[in-house]
Amino acid sequence: MTAAIRTTDSRRKAARKPASGSANSKVTSIAQRRRAKTGPVLPNYSPAETAQTQPRQEASVLKVLPHHRVYPAWLQSLLGVQRASSVAVILLLSGALSVYGLTVYGQQRWSQEYQKLETLRLREQQLSAASEVLKHQLAKDAENPATGLAPQKPGETIFLQPTPVGRSPQAATPPTPAPGAQGSDTVETPLGY
Repeated sequence: MTAAIRTTDSRRKAARKPASGSANSKVTSIAQRRRAKTGPVLPNYSPAETAQTQPRQEASVLKVLPHHRVYPAWLQSLLGVQRASSVAVILLLSGALSVYGLTVYGQQRWSQEYQKLETLRLREQQLSAASEVLKHQLAKDAENPATGLAPQKPGETIFLQPTPVGRSPQAATPPTPAPGAQGSDTVETPLGY
């Protein structure tokens, strides 16, 4: 686009010529070009005049915002520290909440398991008491001659020979005692009842 400066003579000529050719013209005046850049020029009214006249709609003017504002290095470092500390706080908070949740869950589980342990201890005591009562009852019944039980005599004790290790019990034959072995100096000890 080209711009031309109008002189007073060109204004007179333009007034005489019809405006039909101005639409196709590539020449624009500097005033029109300035108006296109800055928007329409509004008249300067005094405050007294503006109060008397009716409010009219102002022409909307768009302001172009800067694309990127460059901050000083110290401010950029502070912004970086702020972002890093925000991330660290979020991580610490989530970690603290998870530890708290696990602690509460662990305490609940420990409480439940402790109750089970106490119940088992109580049952163990009850079973041992019942076992002792049964032993006492059997001892009383054994003393009664009507039951047919006789006291144990040392001569009626049964002695078993140990099975050799590595052999099956069927293949092992118990050794027969020799007739003269009855009076030997060896003392036999019982291996089991």
